[in-house]
Amino acid sequence: MLFLGGMVDAVFRLTVLGVLVLAAVNAVQAAALLLRLVRHVGRRQPNYGLGLWLPLFTSPEDVREWWRAWRAMLRPAPALVALRADARQVIVRHVYLALLSQTWAIAVSAITPRLV
Repeated sequence: MLFLGGMVDAVFRLTVLGVLVLAAVNAVQAAALLLRLVRHVGRRQPNYGLGLWLPLFTSPEDVREWWRAWRAMLRPAPALVALRADARQVIVRHVYLALLSQTWAIAVSAITPRLV
């Protein structure tokens, strides 16, 4: 029975390590995506898109204009298609991490209820 407890501990440690590595990869890719989006906006807008990132609203029309500017910025372009595909991959990986960690916790607690 002592060996089984050590094995469960090893499974927990390996699972945590795997989830942490995948989370780190996900965070790095998300930061790279944000950088790509900032560069894309900076190329297409004056002042590197400062008005889009830090808007100054003085009337409801300003809000509508800001919304129109973002919609125009995010119209389909080859760079944005690739950016969206990568963003979907980051989101799917994040959901996978959440499901993976919960699945392992449920499985181990169901298999060995006295050890957990």
